[in-house]
Amino acid sequence: MTVWQATFWTFLALLGVAVPLTQLGGKSKTVRALSTFLLLLGTLAGLSVASRCLWQGIPVNIELPSVASFPVSLTIDRLSALFFFLICSVSLPVVIFSTSYIAHHYEAGRARWMWALLSLFVLSMAVVVTSSTGFAFLVGWELMTLVSSGLILIEGDAKDRIDNVFIYLLMMHGGAAAVVASFFLYWPSAHGLEFTSIRSASANLSAGVRTAIFLLTFVGFGTKAGIIPFHLWLPRAHPIAPSPVSALMSGVMLKTAVYAFVRFGFDFLGGGPSWWGYLVLTAGAVSGLLGILFALQENDLKRMLAYSSIENVGIIYLGLGTALLFLAHGSPKWAALALVAALLHSLNHAFFKSLLFLGAGAISDGSHRLSQDELGGLQKRMPMTGVAILIGCCSIAGLPLFNGFVGEWLLFRSFLAGPNLASAQAQVVLPLLVGVLALIGGLSLACFVKAYGVVFLGRPRTEQAENAREVSWSMRGALIALAAICLGVGLFPAVLLAPVSHLANRLVGGFPPTEEMQFFAVMPWMGAVILVIGSLTLLASHRKRVTATWGCGLPSLTSRMQYTATTFSKPLRMVFARVYKADRKIEILPEDQPYSPESVSYRSVRTTSFERAFYRPAVERVVGLAHWLRLMQTGNIQVYLLYIFLTLVALLVFLRFQR
Repeated sequence: MTVWQATFWTFLALLGVAVPLTQLGGKSKTVRALSTFLLLLGTLAGLSVASRCLWQGIPVNIELPSVASFPVSLTIDRLSALFFFLICSVSLPVVIFSTSYIAHHYEAGRARWMWALLSLFVLSMAVVVTSSTGFAFLVGWELMTLVSSGLILIEGDAKDRIDNVFIYLLMMHGGAAAVVASFFLYWPSAHGLEFTSIRSASANLSAGVRTAIFLLTFVGFGTKAGIIPFHLWLPRAHPIAPSPVSALMSGVMLKTAVYAFVRFGFDFLGGGPSWWGYLVLTAGAVSGLLGILFALQENDLKRMLAYSSIENVGIIYLGLGTALLFLAHGSPKWAALALVAALLHSLNHAFFKSLLFLGAGAISDGSHRLSQDELGGLQKRMPMTGVAILIGCCSIAGLPLFNGFVGEWLLFRSFLAGPNLASAQAQVVLPLLVGVLALIGGLSLACFVKAYGVVFLGRPRTEQAENAREVSWSMRGALIALAAICLGVGLFPAVLLAPVSHLANRLVGGFPPTEEMQFFAVMPWMGAVILVIGSLTLLASHRKRVTATWGCGLPSLTSRMQYTATTFSKPLRMVFARVYKADRKIEILPEDQPYSPESVSYRSVRTTSFERAFYRPAVERVVGLAHWLRLMQTGNIQVYLLYIFLTLVALLVFLRFQR
């Protein structure tokens, strides 16, 4: 056994031991601290082996005991290493943040379950991205869903929460069924579910089987990733989870679906016809645009961040679709560039989205509010949290010198390479996507300017915001660590570009053009120039002049005179009114006195267009069918015996004519 195999075993063992230890320790603070320490130590061990495999490209393989004749093994190749690195590097600050968060929010019994399920959640995601057999992958995939559902229910068992978890489980199991079917389509050719056998068998599959596998993986992994129209569960599940869990679900769990799609689409299938690329591009463009439009009209911070995750997954799918399109037209170097853009944005989204979800948890902890219209003025009361969240907002908006800019810039460059292809259709479509990505970026900037400005600037809008306090040092430390990563990757992207470029070369058979990477060499110098200019400006502006704000002739300003989040986004909501179409209802009592009523109530509920046009009719049909089938449930044992008899007769008749 090599040192790195032992390190990988250490990761699995420490996270596995932390699960029962949290339950056996009872109320002992020492045991609870020990289990947290083991979780941190295990995450560091995983981070070390992932970093080594990612930068040096040397795989690590371990064999696990077989279960019911199914071989089980875990392998960290370069693709697995990238996402394993993502899991561990985000889990580490999340665990640090959770030490104070869990102690503040949960009594001892729920805290034990929270730590146990948190360890198991991280372990299940690691199993998904490191599995090298189908059985291990599917076990990790299902465990990831069930454990995350348990973590959501830790917050309570109210009816709305249970309904949302039911929708989450329903859609996840529907997606899992498609994933299982895609694996079993390989069985006749591969004679097993080992990844090496699947990879070898892919070359001998017929075009129809390859297409079926691609479509099943597109639906199955797209459901977990939250692309539209399979997104219905995401804005329901992520906001109601504890903030550390929301950070892991949005920042990490969604990327396991991206990993799986890359594994199938590029590693196993090796690309396909051009319409595969157009399908993924369409899903990415629709998800990116509608995701940020839905985020823009949300006032609840966590629900806004959940919709923003749909937008960023859309951007990732734009990169994957572009790579598939270039690969279909025999242009591996540009396919590599688009794939590098998608993989880097996956990694960067994990960092800044986890930062923002943890920041939302810090805001909730410090002010006990998450509605933007109930906050305001938090920068003076929570200065370190405010600076960290500001960095996260700049990153997610794709501003230069922050990590979100890196992947989006490379994606822009890959779109502009469309005229290099021989296909006239691709020559038109890819440059047009520059405008789509620019629109997504502009709307994202407006969304997070609104969020940061309304929450942290101005005056407090409620007593809770007025009395807000800075959070504990462990929470602040986690936020600062993630903010530093966002800045560090934005200033020195070359650190990640080299290993990800080698990974793209292995998957698509080409390196991205080196001239596209040289642009990032100026990033440190740009950062240094801005730092010097900013420092000189601060030194020169030592004189301060304090004067009262003009109050439109009124004696004093109040918090009610400020722009609200709804007011800020109103112009954009009017421009895109056809997307929102709120369900409005006005009730005037008594109805026969409209000009002198006793009461007037107004209700406006914003629902997404996909929910109105697709999900509601489908649910109504299913409910109608269920009511019809309910007529068969009489409660009479003789009728049920008759059903069994008729079924047996039908089977016998069917088998008779099959001979």
